[in-house]
Amino acid sequence: MLFHSVCFVYSANCKSRVTPHGPVFEDAVAISIHPRLRGSMAQFGAPEVTLGFETDNLLIKNIIRNCQRLGINLTELTDDVAKNYRIPLQLDHGAFVPLYYLVKAGFKGQIVHLSVGMLAYEEMYTFGKAVQAAISHVGKRVAVIASGDLSHRLTPNAPAGYSPKGVEFDRQLVTALTNIDVKSLLNMDKNLIEEAGQCGLRSVFFLMGVMGGLDAEVVTTSYEGPFGVGYAVIAYRIKGKK
Repeated sequence: MLFHSVCFVYSANCKSRVTPHGPVFEDAVAISIHPRLRGSMAQFGAPEVTLGFETDNLLIKNIIRNCQRLGINLTELTDDVAKNYRIPLQLDHGAFVPLYYLVKAGFKGQIVHLSVGMLAYEEMYTFGKAVQAAISHVGKRVAVIASGDLSHRLTPNAPAGYSPKGVEFDRQLVTALTNIDVKSLLNMDKNLIEEAGQCGLRSVFFLMGVMGGLDAEVVTTSYEGPFGVGYAVIAYRIKGKK
């Protein structure tokens, strides 16, 4: 892989203070502050499957600085903060799984682990702009991964129950992502979003912010809905960069 670092944000559908996947605060996004982050699949019966990465301290510092500049409330998850909130300072499975496949593909760089907050979508977009500015400042090649599920209500046996609006939500979201159409995302019907039972929209707005104003193109698009949950994989490339 040609990337020096991976900047990863994960979204989970939970309005409590902390989710079982990653730390999600009501009023702030979060960034893990530790020289090395590790994780495993032990909770899924595979303790031998482990990963460990050095964190990109320079990029972390620039993200913090740009969040302050743009007025984004960012919680720095140090050891003390993690202990205070009883948060395990490690790679949750929402981050672990994509990183596992990146390592399989040859990635050997550093990471920055971010978590969304229950902020307005516009603020999540601004958070993405802060990360964009930070990446530009450090001058490294960085891959940004924004992870989260789409509708959890696609079929009668879906984990969150069935709603016909789940399919429509996923269709509109994938279309907007394929067209890199932020306006369509902002104009999505609030009832449709609520009825879909989704958990990825804040990650999406973050990613749109990271790409905001840049000349991006779609290089990969796929979608499936096994188990009644929608999963889209859409990869972008900034034009002029290989």
